[in-house]
Amino acid sequence: MNIADLRDEILAADAKAAFDVLVSGFSGLAGVTLHAHEQGFLNSLRILREADFCFAAIPNDDWVLAYIRKPELRRGRLTAQSVRARFPEARLTAKGEITLRIADAATATRWLDMIRDAA
Repeated sequence: MNIADLRDEILAADAKAAFDVLVSGFSGLAGVTLHAHEQGFLNSLRILREADFCFAAIPNDDWVLAYIRKPELRRGRLTAQSVRARFPEARLTAKGEITLRIADAATATRWLDMIRDAA
């Protein structure tokens, strides 16, 4: 499994563009690495800051489910409140992580801008 395989799981052209923006944007951040991860039927892009699994992107037919994971939230630069202020549709999971369905490149760009601003 590689990143291109993950992209192939997306059907909608706008969601593919969103995935491309996320891959390109995260690849350009210092200290960040991306890894395709296969786990049963739930494949994901794991995004690590140094050794910490801080972000994820899970391809779906019509969107990419973006995650801000607990290791990133513990850094204290992003909070559920600050993310919800910029993305009211974002959700807090039972595990205390933040998710957002990203269906287009413009939303993916805004998501990355928020993450860059918090770096």
